[in-house]
Amino acid sequence: MATVKELGAAIAAHPNKVKAILLGFDLWWEVMGTGKVNVRSFKKGGVPVADDDPDSVVKIPMPVLGRDMVIAMDNSLPPDEFRLAP
Repeated sequence: MATVKELGAAIAAHPNKVKAILLGFDLWWEVMGTGKVNVRSFKKGGVPVADDDPDSVVKIPMPVLGRDMVIAMDNSLPPDEFRLAP
């Protein structure tokens, strides 16, 4: 069973910059409750929105860890597992 601490260690040890973190439901629930999840808006192509982007740009808020590691619940994973995507 993976823990939030093990998830953090895996992110730190990953050879590439992690852009997406897929979590089983129980681990997703734990991560959401850590107080370390923020919301950041992204535009088409998965690019973070910049302050100077015009209002006409469609902006989608996503939960993130750090500056831009998007987290999502993946129902195909066991409840306490995760997958990191570069």
